[in-house]
Amino acid sequence: MSEKEVIEILKALSVSSRIQIIKLIRDKKLCVNAIARNLSITQSAVSQHLKVLKDRNVVYSERYGSIIHYQLKKEKIEEFRNVLSKILTGSQK
Repeated sequence: MSEKEVIEILKALSVSSRIQIIKLIRDKKLCVNAIARNLSITQSAVSQHLKVLKDRNVVYSERYGSIIHYQLKKEKIEEFRNVLSKILTGSQK
């Protein structure tokens, strides 16, 4: 993962609604409607936030019939965490 990718993910995570979405989809797949209900925001807002997260490759989607479920890409978040740690601490883990 490049430093540019790290910067783009940090930018995406600078919005509190996106952090809340990540918390919701960290351990389970949810559709836009479920996320919107949990956060009390519009489906349109959720869709826009998910697009930003998908564009940064930290969320993936799966279609079940006409419904799309979203979940966090844990391996990508782990990679992000490791690279960010190296940047911040200079460690070579």
